[in-house]
Amino acid sequence: MVVENARVTLGLADGRRVVLSHLARRTDEFVEVLRTARARARRAALLQWTAGPPIDTYPTRVGGEPGQVVLFPDGVTVEPLNGPPRLAPLPLVEGVERDGYRITLHLRGAAPVAVPPLARRTDEFLIDLERARRDLAARTAAAWAALSPGLAGFPAPDGWAVDAAAAGGWWPHLRAAVAGGGAAGDGDGDRGPAALAVLEALAGDRLRLGIELQGDAVLRFALAPHGDRVAVEGFGDDARATYVFRTASVDELNAVLLLTSFRREALHLLPERLGRWAVAVRTLEVVRRARAALVARVVHTAGWAAAVEAALRG
Repeated sequence: MVVENARVTLGLADGRRVVLSHLARRTDEFVEVLRTARARARRAALLQWTAGPPIDTYPTRVGGEPGQVVLFPDGVTVEPLNGPPRLAPLPLVEGVERDGYRITLHLRGAAPVAVPPLARRTDEFLIDLERARRDLAARTAAAWAALSPGLAGFPAPDGWAVDAAAAGGWWPHLRAAVAGGGAAGDGDGDRGPAALAVLEALAGDRLRLGIELQGDAVLRFALAPHGDRVAVEGFGDDARATYVFRTASVDELNAVLLLTSFRREALHLLPERLGRWAVAVRTLEVVRRARAALVARVVHTAGWAAAVEAALRG
């Protein structure tokens, strides 16, 4: 989108351009309404957090153009007027560095995200960000305790899987809660424990387990590394398949899952079937890298165990 005086030019994905003019004094009003509507649609198409409305929006300049920093209950987006946004899921934020008006969010498993200067709203943003991080930690702790009384106080972040060494004495409770297996509402029947046993036999003590909050629902998941490949397994009603990626870093893969809001459709669908996810593939490098790293999608059928083992062993 290019705004010149009372003339607005929109560049479409197929190369066409639409020119709007003669808006006179209402040009600025039109641009603001369009930018707000466009940002909302792009967030959904680009796999960003849509479970709740933004906490606040902070106007800034990105690359010399008007932009905004948007704080959600579970992430921060840096949105330029043109070009892809920068994403910082709150579970990945390990540290917040401030140097005057410059803020850098240091992420686990991913590159840092620089927050453009927010001028007089810098302190306000940092206070809001810290409150959002605390609130998310509290919601995650409540979700752990709801899964199992033995996980009350378990500190693992939302969407971040941990192994037995990191979980310590919580591991038996974590393993049982993630596997499910007949508990009311877990959606797995008897499949969960059997599937987890297969993955544990392949991954050994490298197996990682976690949960990811999805609105009012909770996704239970496992990351099972074997050699240079990692299986991503979900448990519950929405789990239809296991995804196997080639990667040298389990941390980076876990970060990718959070950066894509665990939207596996965008990572495996054929180009002609992507639908609205085509925007994410076209726009976000992290999605293209994940699609290139995907080596197998194993549907949950009778031959699942053998197929997953074959995919992991390559």
